Amino acid sequence: MSNCRTQDFRVPANRYRCAQFGILVISLCVVTSLAQRSDTPDAQKNPFAGNGAAIAAGAALYRQTCEACHGGEGRGDRGPALATGNLRHGSEDADMFQAVRNGIPGTQMPAFSLPTDSVWGIISYLRSLSGNSGAANEIVPGDVAAGEKIFWSKGGCGRCHEVNGRGGIVAPDLSTAGTNSADHLRQMILNPNTAITARQWFEQSGISVKTRDGEEIRGVKRSEDDYTLILTDEAGELRRFDKQNVVEQHGEFLMPDNYGQVLSAAEIQSLIAYLKSLKARDLSKAAQADLPDGLGFERLRNAQAEPQNWLTYWGSYQGLHFSPLNQITPSNLGQLQVRWARQMPGSSLLEATPLVVDGTMYTTGQPGQVFALDARTGLGIWKYERRQKVVNPYQTNPFNRGVAVMGNRVFFGTLDATVVALDARTGRVFGKPSWPTP
Repeated sequence: MSNCRTQDFRVPANRYRCAQFGILVISLCVVTSLAQRSDTPDAQKNPFAGNGAAIAAGAALYRQTCEACHGGEGRGDRGPALATGNLRHGSEDADMFQAVRNGIPGTQMPAFSLPTDSVWGIISYLRSLSGNSGAANEIVPGDVAAGEKIFWSKGGCGRCHEVNGRGGIVAPDLSTAGTNSADHLRQMILNPNTAITARQWFEQSGISVKTRDGEEIRGVKRSEDDYTLILTDEAGELRRFDKQNVVEQHGEFLMPDNYGQVLSAAEIQSLIAYLKSLKARDLSKAAQADLPDGLGFERLRNAQAEPQNWLTYWGSYQGLHFSPLNQITPSNLGQLQVRWARQMPGSSLLEATPLVVDGTMYTTGQPGQVFALDARTGLGIWKYERRQKVVNPYQTNPFNRGVAVMGNRVFFGTLDATVVALDARTGRVFGKPSWPTP
């Protein structure tokens, strides 16, 4: 497995110069009060938040440098939607700044060498979109307790959506739904399947599949190539399909669009009030979530009885680092061919031993990255990335030795002395218990 970086799609240099010149003109004529800062942020929060001139300047620069990939008004195109306020690689101001300045390894997002104030201007503009700029301090009427009850019972939201580790995994996690405005949430509930709404809210593509034997499955697509389709069905089970056995496949909206008839106006308002109360994923609650099934202790103890899997770093508790599988022998060794290969992003050496649990391979890349892959094809199922905010100047071993799996949780350690627990089904975080500092 070789080390490489994915290709960057960069804006031509002349566009950088035009963009920087354009923002400079706006700054000189309109934003004269914005003091120029160094090329590294000196604050975790945007110093120009809500500043109209900064928003206008950021909008101009966004259209010149970002819109080609992320679409007009951050609605998403080739790149993800940015107007939701819920971003996969971090939604805080500092996270967004680092994503623009340094790029995102392993993706097509390149680094942009823009002045600090220009980056903050883009962030100010993105914060102003979708009516969410003032969402954090918005006061919403409604009965929060009643709304929570509706979410888990009459509304049936928890069958697909998750809040703090509880609920379904087919639809997006709503643990941070309260960062959106009340009007935005109302639109999501009453008109979820409009093109703009669906693109901004849903992370994966809803899909319906019919197989040759007549089985019909609805779910969320996780990965696909010319030969294989991988999806999570409505029951939360990961399903793999050989495309030669699929006779029909089409996109489908999974979110019901009849809540306006199912719920009363008062119930909808209470549901919005409950969603507005969800400001951040509560890891103390998520860590206590009771996940179904998964890799139990008895299976780990008897790992040698499952030679098709590789459940621990050494293969089993006996630590033999040996597989009893006998398909590869000295007589056919010369006939082996590559079935699949996956190039891992980043420049770090790979020192992990991948684990295989029931057809899914879990492994690490460069420090902070964890991947779930389909063991048969190498297709990606999910990826988690945690950025190390502070790097020890004496750090000399930027490597990771892999993961451990127990139940439906994947555990890995970081270079800044933290153990992170992820949902093995989705890659969502379930806890970050830090090691005690001596």
